[in-house]
Amino acid sequence: MGRTNQHKLCWKVIVSIRGQGETSDDTILHNDEYISLRDIAEELNLTYHQVADISIGRKRFNNNFKYQPKIQIIKIS
Repeated sequence: MGRTNQHKLCWKVIVSIRGQGETSDDTILHNDEYISLRDIAEELNLTYHQVADISIGRKRFNNNFKYQPKIQIIKIS
C-alpha cells in the first residue's frame, strides 16, 4: 500500500494513439505525472489492478482498432 504522506511525483503516464497516413507520429492524449498508481487509476477510470499490470508490462492491449490508445506508465523515481 502507498504511503499516505508521500508528495513526490513517482509515475509518468502517457496515453497516445497511433498516427495515421504519411505522418505516423503518435498523438498524445494525456501526459502527466502522479504520486501513486491509485491516482492514475482514478484519473484514467481503470481499476488499480489494471494500472498495476500495465506498469509492469503484464497487460497489453492487442486489439488492432483504428484508434486503440497506447498507455505507458513509467516509474520516474
